[in-house]
Order: sequence, then C-alpha cells, then structure tokens
Amino acid sequence: MALRICLGKYARKGYEPEHMGIKVYSVEELCFFIKENAFFIDETFVNISLGEWLEKECELKELGEELKRAAKRGSKAVEFISIIFDYTGFLCRKEVEEIKELLLANSSRSVFQKRKARADALAGKGSYAAALRTYKDLLAELPEEERKLEGELYHGCGVCLAKLFYFTKAGQEFLRAYEITGQLKSYRQYLWTKRLSMDEKEFLEFLRNHKEAYEDSVEIAEMLVEYGKEWNNSTTGLLAQSIRAKKEEHQITEYQKLLKDRVEYLKDTYIEAVK
Repeated sequence: MALRICLGKYARKGYEPEHMGIKVYSVEELCFFIKENAFFIDETFVNISLGEWLEKECELKELGEELKRAAKRGSKAVEFISIIFDYTGFLCRKEVEEIKELLLANSSRSVFQKRKARADALAGKGSYAAALRTYKDLLAELPEEERKLEGELYHGCGVCLAKLFYFTKAGQEFLRAYEITGQLKSYRQYLWTKRLSMDEKEFLEFLRNHKEAYEDSVEIAEMLVEYGKEWNNSTTGLLAQSIRAKKEEHQITEYQKLLKDRVEYLKDTYIEAVK
C-alpha cells in the first residue's frame, strides 16, 4: 500500500510545471499532478528548477539535490519521476510502473497525440463528457501537420455522444470520421446510431435510400438479436425482468420501490459520466 504522508513544507510560492498551466504547492500535490497528467509529461518536465523549488520552498533538501543531479546528467522523464515517487512513497509500486510505461509509450508522441490519448483514457473510464470536451478542443486547435488525427477525433466524439445517448449527433460524427478515414468501424457505428435513433419502419426506409448499407445492416440486425439474448441473461436484464414481474403480479408498492431505486442508480451513473 502507498503511503500518502505529508513531507516537507507547504510552499508559499507555487511551482508551475512547464507548459501545464497549473501550480502545485507541495510534493504531494506534485505527485498527484504527475499521476493525473502523465499523458502530457515529456522531457521538458526534467529541469533543475523543480529540484531547487523542492529544496527551498518545501525544505526537501535531499530530494531537491537528487533531482538537480538527475537534471544535470540529462536524465529522462521516466527516471526523474521515479526519483520523486521512490522518495515520497505516494503511489504503490504497480501505479508507479503504470505511469512509467505510459511515459515510455508517449515519449515519441506529439502534444496533440498525448492529449488525444488522454481523451481516449477518459472515455475508457466512462468520463464521456470530459473526453468529448477534449476531442472538441483538439479539433478546434489541430494544426495542419496533425490533421491525420482528425478522423480519429471525430470517431471519439461519436463514441462519447453515443454513450450519452445522443445517437443522432453521434451518427453525424461517425459519418464525418468515415468520410475522412474510410474506416469501416466508423461507418458501422454510423449505422448503429441510425438503427438506435429510428424505429424499424424508419430504418427500413433509410436502407431503401442507402442500398450500400444493406450488407452491414444485416450484420447489425444479427448482432442485435445476440445482444438481446445477452441482455436477457445479464444481471441488469434479469433485474429489469424481476421489476416488470412485480408489476404483472400487481405488487405495485414493491414494483414502485424497485423502479425508483433503479432510476436513482441510473441517474447517479449518468451524472458521473457527464462530469
């Protein structure tokens, strides 16, 4: 287990890691910052000024001197942050190794690629609104030399919007991604959003006007059947069936209680996803 103890002093003058736009005031805040922003950290993070700040402002002379020596000998960011975490014990060994692996993987990526990777990770954790904001910001700021990321960013927007049940808007993003990249995954996701935002009659009309989508739509229909079976046998599906059974058995009080509890749970889950 990692120890999160208070080391040194709380600085009166904060330290701003280069290009990060935020200040930290203690070594614990520095560790938390590294953990949360590992996607952005590169070799510019390695500098003598951080060691000097820890030494003078936080009165961590031993750590400060070690970091200054590391910076002078041209240490990589992985070694630099290892020194900090080894000294503080702020994270467990597994967490430190995960951050080091991330830094190594990111070492050859541009700032925009790192920001995209962070958005992907946010989406993977279910923070869809935060990921969507990052994707949108990147699309607005993307320089010409990074345009190769454009299609992937639109696809990411589509995923987040679909997870937040904005199927029509998600479909627009998937279609833009497909038009840019030509990747089949984006086109199939576009068809999924069409199917989920339309009733059966509307979807059939859509297929009549888009014959090129027919083959993929057949696959989607088959997958829907399989998903339906999986849903019925899942914990959530079985819960929904038990709630419905209470209504059919006229156990209205129990039905209303179970339904209310489930709605509250889904609301809390949704609120967490859009933070």
